[in-house]
Amino acid sequence: MAKSVFLSNIFEQRKTIDTLLEESRVDADYYLFLFFGTFITVLGLIFGNAVIIMAGMIITPILFPVLSLGMGLATVSKKAITRATLILFKSSILVFAISIVITFLTNENNITEQMLIASRPDIWLFLIAFFSGIVAAYSWMRKGTSIALPSIALSVSLIVPLSAVGISVSIAPFSREIFSGALMLFVINLLGVVLASTIVFLLFGFSNLQQWQDNKIKEEKEEEKKDKSKKNLLDHDDVGDVVSSNIT
Repeated sequence: MAKSVFLSNIFEQRKTIDTLLEESRVDADYYLFLFFGTFITVLGLIFGNAVIIMAGMIITPILFPVLSLGMGLATVSKKAITRATLILFKSSILVFAISIVITFLTNENNITEQMLIASRPDIWLFLIAFFSGIVAAYSWMRKGTSIALPSIALSVSLIVPLSAVGISVSIAPFSREIFSGALMLFVINLLGVVLASTIVFLLFGFSNLQQWQDNKIKEEKEEEKKDKSKKNLLDHDDVGDVVSSNIT
């Protein structure tokens, strides 16, 4: 008898949660990819180059915390929802700030066709984001399908409208049309992926793994505290060595 796609064993479920938490973890690598992904995307929008924009979309890791939010909603975990929301908020602010600075430094004030495309929300784009979210969530449940994530990142297009919002603030004169349209498109795509991933994770039975997810988040926080304490200790030792050498 064929196995239903809506069934998964407990080990697959736990592995999915562990992988999502690890991939969406905010560390130096996450910020590095977010910075360069935004940098490339903004330049593509400013110079109207779709190929450059696609390169930036693939690099940016913002899709992972979005899927983590969907998982948190599926498990009804306050810790997971708070964690993912905070990561998305910080990421959005950073992308917005980087976009403003890069646009200012390039001193380009022309509104390109790519900017206009990134500021035209409609129901079809929501559906694209929704179905892309289904594929993205499903890919975590089936070994070997995670290769589809770069293509999903292109379809969802979260980083592009968010970058366009920052660009609209920095160009002269300020484009209210691009600002409002791009912001609306970002929200639409975000809601589409979150809603779709939540539904998929619920269908796969993740609603019973709240405790497992909360424990993993707790372990992550404890590990971060240990790393921070270790860093502070090393800094303190370095200061002590400098003082000792000066006295000598």
